[in-house]
Amino acid sequence: MTELMVGLGILGLTMTGVVAFTFQAMNVFAYDSGRLLVNHDIRKFTGDMVSDAVYANYFQIYPSFTSRATPQADGTTGDFLLLVSTDVIASSGTTTVTRIVGYYRDATGSTPGPVRRVFHDWGGANDGVVLGATTNTAVTPPVYTMADLLDTFAPTSASASNNIVIQLAEGLASNNMFYNFKDHSVMIRSQIDEQGKMVRKAVNTYNFTVSPRG
Repeated sequence: MTELMVGLGILGLTMTGVVAFTFQAMNVFAYDSGRLLVNHDIRKFTGDMVSDAVYANYFQIYPSFTSRATPQADGTTGDFLLLVSTDVIASSGTTTVTRIVGYYRDATGSTPGPVRRVFHDWGGANDGVVLGATTNTAVTPPVYTMADLLDTFAPTSASASNNIVIQLAEGLASNNMFYNFKDHSVMIRSQIDEQGKMVRKAVNTYNFTVSPRG
């Protein structure tokens, strides 16, 4: 009986060690997997942002994807970045918007949330639209205010369904992600998160500056 008790005690200690080791190994694996996902998100986001900025003529930053009545001024921040590409119709000299690309953090305040991308491409100057003080879609090319342009081609009703480019991000610029630097460059300040399945959480601080071609 004594030998049995001793054997069971040793087995219990051994199993405790095995369980602890297995849990630790799984936690390390989940954390390392999270780090790889964070790095993948950062690399892809940087590549997409650089590519989109090269084709953009200017940018605007708004407080959020659903709050975009007034662009943020120099030195202020927001969670919705809009990159605008324009071209000129050769026959008339009219400048038209040919492409818009938006990046926005789908969250509020300090709450982490996904970063989503929305875009619309008109193809060329002759097929583009004109920005004006009032909307008139009966003319050619059609004229839109910026607010009506966004409501038509980047509606807020699609805010939760646009493509995700970063799984989880926190804004580090006054709880926002994008900072307007002298109306010339966009400074991106964020913490990219990847929530692991176990205990540890993989995070990486992301600082990047991008400028449209102008």
